[in-house]
Amino acid sequence: MSHPLLTLETSDPIQMAFWVPNSVWGTATYLVPLRRHIEEKRKAGTLAPLTPEMQEFKDWVTTNSVYRMWLTSMIGQANGVTCTLDTSVRDEIKHDDGDTLWIKSYDSFFEILNEIITTSPSFNNTAQVGTPMNGFLAIAMGTRAGVALFHDMTFNAQFKKVLNAWNAFLKRADSLDKLDINDREKPGSWISEAAFKAGVWTDMQYNPDLPGFGFDSWNSFFIREFVKGARPYHGNPVTQINIGCETTPWQYEKSVALETYFWVKDANYSLLDLFGGQRNIAELFVGGQLYQGFLSATHYHRWRSPLTGTLLRSWVQPGTYFAQRPGQGEDPGTWEGTESQPYLGHVATRAIFLFEHETCGYVALICIGMVEVSTCVIDEAYLIPEGGQPKPIERDTEIGHFEFGGSTHVMVFQKDRVTLEEWAVNAIQHRNDPNPVPLGSVIATAG
Repeated sequence: MSHPLLTLETSDPIQMAFWVPNSVWGTATYLVPLRRHIEEKRKAGTLAPLTPEMQEFKDWVTTNSVYRMWLTSMIGQANGVTCTLDTSVRDEIKHDDGDTLWIKSYDSFFEILNEIITTSPSFNNTAQVGTPMNGFLAIAMGTRAGVALFHDMTFNAQFKKVLNAWNAFLKRADSLDKLDINDREKPGSWISEAAFKAGVWTDMQYNPDLPGFGFDSWNSFFIREFVKGARPYHGNPVTQINIGCETTPWQYEKSVALETYFWVKDANYSLLDLFGGQRNIAELFVGGQLYQGFLSATHYHRWRSPLTGTLLRSWVQPGTYFAQRPGQGEDPGTWEGTESQPYLGHVATRAIFLFEHETCGYVALICIGMVEVSTCVIDEAYLIPEGGQPKPIERDTEIGHFEFGGSTHVMVFQKDRVTLEEWAVNAIQHRNDPNPVPLGSVIATAG
């Protein structure tokens, strides 16, 4: 089942099951205004130089011919896509000189990235909320060159430095410009009336009388806590498992295979690859059940233990950031990153937890970063390396979080050990539910 194609007319309000905009939305409401903003700064002589991290990244690409070739090809292919778009859309994309281009030049690629990583993400009441780098790369990442580039681990290691620099900025006090209690309706404000209406603050802790609503950085705001008692844990901890993240249902699969061609459409999950090649863990779940759910930028971004039992193992599996499934291409409708969710579970940076429950057997929780949401943090007390001492754990214990946003998560259950709830088994039918499944909901029952 695919979502209707986003258009200028259908791009709001927030649609919880979308992540990346398609070309129409991206150009008309994000990329073009950003390009114009940069040009205005350039003409006024106020355009900031590239940050040290961005300059280092640009120098690295420029001096490595293969990567310069791929990046230049990606820009050219993205611009080629614009030629296939509707005339009205091409008019939206045009630069002041009349050129219809997505990314004007090699230099402008780095200038736009630089502008993004030196500002905090804006709230807006459309699908592309909180992920500005996605708005910029929406078409480019789906081109042949983009797929090759963002699957290359050497390139990813360099690009990660740029993402780290942005993450560092978002942990500073000057990243709170869009939580300004003296100007709550400023463009992009996360404390505007529209943000409240969209549910950004529903059941969340905050103090409206303090600067930054009581937060010391944009990132601390983004991983804000629920108010006490807002998400009670339901069910019997002896016989039932709760959801590990608050998510909108996306996909369900039974009889999960040890190995599949996960990169091929409709061959969605490969246990060996989900668990980063850890065969001894993957084999525990052969033939079992899998649920995947999606976190939008307005969701709760912390992870909590889904059960009372034993945490056997946990680790962060390094991976890609902007990779899409090969063959997904750049046809209309495929710029929605949610369509790559099953694929990203195998290749993206992710935190992996292996639990054991008295009556439900082994249970896995995999928290997956998507695109610029690149940092998965396991609380140190619950980081258990291979050979480490297993740890007793109670359900509702915080075990980690995403930094800068949320993404997608997977829960895996052993064969014939549990029965999943209707909303999990029929996840596809629940993709457009207006609200995510509340944290604390039961997802599985023994038997």
